Amino acid sequence: MSISKRKEIIAIVITFVAALFITAFLFENRVYADEIVAVAAAMDADNDGIADSLEAEIAAQQRNAEMAKVKAQEQMAIQVRAAEEARVKAENELAAKQKAIEDERNRLENERKAREEEAARKKAEEEAQKRFEESLTATGISDADFNALCKIVQAEDGHDSIEGRIGVANVILNRVRSPFYPNSIMGVINAPGQFGPVSNGSFAAAVPTASTVAAVKQAISGANTVGNALYFHRGRSFGNKMFITTAGAHAFFA
Repeated sequence: MSISKRKEIIAIVITFVAALFITAFLFENRVYADEIVAVAAAMDADNDGIADSLEAEIAAQQRNAEMAKVKAQEQMAIQVRAAEEARVKAENELAAKQKAIEDERNRLENERKAREEEAARKKAEEEAQKRFEESLTATGISDADFNALCKIVQAEDGHDSIEGRIGVANVILNRVRSPFYPNSIMGVINAPGQFGPVSNGSFAAAVPTASTVAAVKQAISGANTVGNALYFHRGRSFGNKMFITTAGAHAFFA
């Protein structure tokens, strides 16, 4: 074999061996790269799982925190309502106590006023009775005269005002003091044609009320609502008599 042919064969063998080495090297690197990719993919999968787990844990923590917040707010609202209810209850109890104290104060004050008014009324009655008795003694009015005066006032004006009844009694007492009429109550009352109730029987049947008796007592004791009137009549004119005043349903004249 020629040297040139031998060299050609050696060159081919060297080339073939080199190709084998290159192919083996590339194959090993390809396998290694695949392993790296697989490991990376596994790591990515693990990372995704860890991330998902972390996200789930964080979400759970957030939910728990939100639930705890809501529960705390509910508890706070309950406490606020309880505090408000307690405040309102305390205010109502205080208001009730204050009202009870005020009511008791008013009751005591009303009782005091009532006692004072009753004492004043009794004193006034006693003083009026004393004046009445003194007037009876001074004028010489008998029990019979007093009873007759009460009966004629009741018969003439028993349903009128106190002022009107005092006025009727004043007229009779004024006549007793007048030189133109009898000088006694019975004489004035029974004078012919002077008082209608005497002639129609209502005088005899009259039953004086307590208010009429009180009005007559006032008149005897000095109360006067018609001045020196000697007449009374239902109307503002009475012949040529001088009008003085009105008291109750009657007009009074002199």
